[in-house]
Amino acid sequence: MLTPHTSFVSSEDQVEVAVHDYGGNGHPTIFIHGTGLVSRMWEPMIRRLGEEFRAICVDLRAHGATTNPDDITFFDHRMVADIVSVIDAFELRDAWVVGHSMGGATGLLASLARPGAFQRAWVYEPIIFERTEDRPEGAFDFVEATKRRRSVFPSRKDALDRYGSRPPLDELHPECLEAYVDHGFVDLADGSVELACNPLLESRAFEQFLQDGWERVPQIVMGVLVAYGASGVDRPSTAAPAIANRLPLGVVQPFDDSDHFGCFNSLEAVVTSLRSWFLHADSAT
Repeated sequence: MLTPHTSFVSSEDQVEVAVHDYGGNGHPTIFIHGTGLVSRMWEPMIRRLGEEFRAICVDLRAHGATTNPDDITFFDHRMVADIVSVIDAFELRDAWVVGHSMGGATGLLASLARPGAFQRAWVYEPIIFERTEDRPEGAFDFVEATKRRRSVFPSRKDALDRYGSRPPLDELHPECLEAYVDHGFVDLADGSVELACNPLLESRAFEQFLQDGWERVPQIVMGVLVAYGASGVDRPSTAAPAIANRLPLGVVQPFDDSDHFGCFNSLEAVVTSLRSWFLHADSAT
């Protein structure tokens, strides 16, 4: 079992960012989660990556072990501030960054706020496409659905059984799902457990994030591998090739039989991709 050293770094808006440092002499590599998730979901991959990586997992505001007031906002620059606070506290230079969904987009945008902090990035379906206000008829309303999300369960086992039996989290590998339930809930006095990420705050993140990221994508000059689920039909999947094309040094990689949570499904394939991209890719890319 991996046991990181967890510390807290002060960000903007009275946010105390939880940082889980797994130590070692490998290359510093930041791991960031998507909306509603937790960074320690990356642990199953971290266990398989090898000593070349010093993993540092970051919980963004309102997620995981990070603490914050209830009136926080999630606009792009606010999320970036959380990562920048970690970059500064750890004095990162030429680090690597790995992110899923909103976390991938936040990592990319943080590279603009702190030039030179990141040398290379691997992101899975980053939410950094062009924002539109109109949804196609029949499109799923994440904001309203998230507000109604069940937040309390009798036990972690009850949460694990529920999530593992229905979409979308049934796509997760059992090890990643277990990590999410272990670290994405807090214990209540009566023995039940509650989501660390309040559904109302999660829905606010869906509403507020992705304001100006698309316009800034061409400014990101580091090498970026954009991975995506080839089976996905929603915009995070279908927009990935266009994001890679818009990046000056973007590369795209589809994952067959995968959807939006595919980076937490095919563990060996993801680890192979991460090792190839960070350790063996042409240094000029």
